Amino acid sequence: MEVNKLLQQLVSNTKKQLEVISIVGMAGLGKTTLAKRLYNDPYVVSYFYVQAWATCSQVYHKRDLLLSILRSVTKIADYVCKKNENMLAHDLYCALKGRRYLIVIDDLWSNKAWDDLKRCFPDDNNGSKIMLTTRLKDVALHAQSKGSPLSLRFLTEEESLDLFKQKACITGPFFEYLNLTGKSITRKCRGLPLAVVVIAGILKNNLEMDWWAQVEKSISSYIVSHENQYMNTLALSYNYLPQHLRPCLLTFGAFPEDHEIPVHKLIWIWIGEGFIHQNGTKKILEDIAEDYLTDLMWRSLVVVGKKGSNGAIKTCRIHDLLRDLCLKKAEEDHFPPNIYRYNKHCYSCPHSSTNLSSDCTCLSSKVSQSFSKDLSMICDTSKHIRSLDISSIELFVFPSEVLQLVHLRYLELRFRSGNPPESISCLRELQTLIMSSRMNMVVPNNMWKIINLRHLCIKSGENLVKSSDVEEEPSLLENLQTMSLVSPTRPFQHILARTPNLKKLGLCGQLTTNSGDLQFPDLGLLMHLKALKLLNTIPLCKAGRLSDSIIFPKSLTSLSLSNTYLDWSEAWAFEMIPNLEVLKLKFHAFVGKDWETSLGAFPRLKFLKLDELDIVTWTASRDHFPVLQCLQVHRCSNLLMIPEDFGNICTLEWIEFSECSDDAANSATYMQKEQEKNGNDFLKILHNPGETSSYTNTEYSSLLIRRSCKVLALCLYSMLSPFELDNTENMGEENNNHNNYDNGNNNEEENVFDLLAQTPSGLVISY
Repeated sequence: MEVNKLLQQLVSNTKKQLEVISIVGMAGLGKTTLAKRLYNDPYVVSYFYVQAWATCSQVYHKRDLLLSILRSVTKIADYVCKKNENMLAHDLYCALKGRRYLIVIDDLWSNKAWDDLKRCFPDDNNGSKIMLTTRLKDVALHAQSKGSPLSLRFLTEEESLDLFKQKACITGPFFEYLNLTGKSITRKCRGLPLAVVVIAGILKNNLEMDWWAQVEKSISSYIVSHENQYMNTLALSYNYLPQHLRPCLLTFGAFPEDHEIPVHKLIWIWIGEGFIHQNGTKKILEDIAEDYLTDLMWRSLVVVGKKGSNGAIKTCRIHDLLRDLCLKKAEEDHFPPNIYRYNKHCYSCPHSSTNLSSDCTCLSSKVSQSFSKDLSMICDTSKHIRSLDISSIELFVFPSEVLQLVHLRYLELRFRSGNPPESISCLRELQTLIMSSRMNMVVPNNMWKIINLRHLCIKSGENLVKSSDVEEEPSLLENLQTMSLVSPTRPFQHILARTPNLKKLGLCGQLTTNSGDLQFPDLGLLMHLKALKLLNTIPLCKAGRLSDSIIFPKSLTSLSLSNTYLDWSEAWAFEMIPNLEVLKLKFHAFVGKDWETSLGAFPRLKFLKLDELDIVTWTASRDHFPVLQCLQVHRCSNLLMIPEDFGNICTLEWIEFSECSDDAANSATYMQKEQEKNGNDFLKILHNPGETSSYTNTEYSSLLIRRSCKVLALCLYSMLSPFELDNTENMGEENNNHNNYDNGNNNEEENVFDLLAQTPSGLVISY
């Protein structure tokens, strides 16, 4: 498809002006191969009077490049080779003048290289083209002022297999015999054409099944062993990196193969390892780190994974072969080995042949004791370790051994019960602490003595905060940016008053009064708060209202409510938050049949999620949601229709349904068809297969009973063992892959919530 599109663009007669076409992608994706295929296409050869191919490369010599192009354009005498750069540029301009030409500049590495060359190419409005390949998106955009560069994608499994068959030169019955192994081999190449070609070269014309099986088991090592074909090509990207980006890229080697890496985690490790430094701007370290990550993506080294509902990148990854390069370069450059040795620990599950992963709740005392010994050894031998992630195994209690690692900056762990000890304050350098437990925790007084703490994330439960007015405690916790999940008790309010730079906050606990009014600590002083999650654990029997004392900071951009049981008449307070972009209303966040949106509501809202609400009618217009882009409606089985005027919201891109009535889904489909009649085809309606359904009155009554049981189960369970929530450090984010929306399931607590397993929807576990 890419070939046909570019071919049409090259030989198009509609655009006479000189046009630049850029092809962007990481090493090994086939940029040069694609360009050569187009360059040698018979139709292209016949269309252009003059063609020239020049490889720029990382080490750029303008004079050599000019001579290379000039030799392809015309015959040159020996004396021409002695001319200076300016004279050669003039000769090239004259040689191309008046002729329709195609110039390919392969492997362009800098804006300066393009600026040096572009003056040599005359524009005679005759359909001339310049095609360039580069690994750097900013270079492509700089050269191609009009249109978008072509960003090459990875091959599909089918495309990889076709390429493998072609390069391995094995056809007929022989390949059918080896077909299953061939599919496994190409699947492990992860869609990178260079990897497919290298492996195919190793197996070319070889029909020994044992040899194929051996290669299939150790693909990465075979590719790495052929450095002339692979490693040197990829290493160019690393060698060209600025010094400040090199350790950031090498960190990717610390994560398992094919791992979707949470962006927040990656950034916090970078900061903890000291890779991020102030650059003279007013940006905080997290924002500078995001700029670094963006730079790596623009250099085609890091691939975007999932995106959040606010458009921010939620996960990222690198190709397996680049990961091999990271490991190799880390060894060559003496990169701190601690990141690689202690990021993840895998132990055998006693009940299966698979490794014990972070999602496994099977844990024997023998495994725990073995891990404790290893942890003690880590603490004895690696006193200066800065980043430690031992969340891959569930410990019985908070491990006191880690308190010996006084240089820790990043700590992530998981345990069954217990609390962080008061002595945790000895980790004075700690910046990020991520914990999860099956029991509610108590955050000790001394936690707030860690003045460098930037992110405190407790992934589960209703966790109490201790605080005192001891004079030796710092007056402000200026570095603290993330705090969740914590219970909104009075000690927490004291802490909140000392966190002026808090950006993300998650509250879980009793958020309502006895009369049903929603109340929580004053947030008015949090001038930088961006994301807020409110999860009420108290069951209510009637709709409540907002407390008069509630104030939402103007800076708030993301808000999530669960089980708050508000009357729809109270929605006006949320509608008027001036900068709100993401709103998620889950599991009885509001109750009642009718929601009538107010005039001037949601001036900046882009993403709206309605999940497990009992709403029947929704009255709103395009003026109430002027910039809405995405609408998700899940498990709202009584909703009759989507407001008809939503089809006229010019920014609305998609509406997604699951487990809703047919009437609601059909109203959106009708809206879409009406827009298509008017020539508007931008609105997409997404249905999750097998999940959209309508309930009879009897079925819905049964559904309400089951959901009431879920509330009771939640309350009982919160007193014993907190439900596991989504990573609250991802607050304000939603998977932007429409086929992988949050389905409300939580594997770790399936055994506890057997009662909930029979219900057609999630509960607040999906929070």
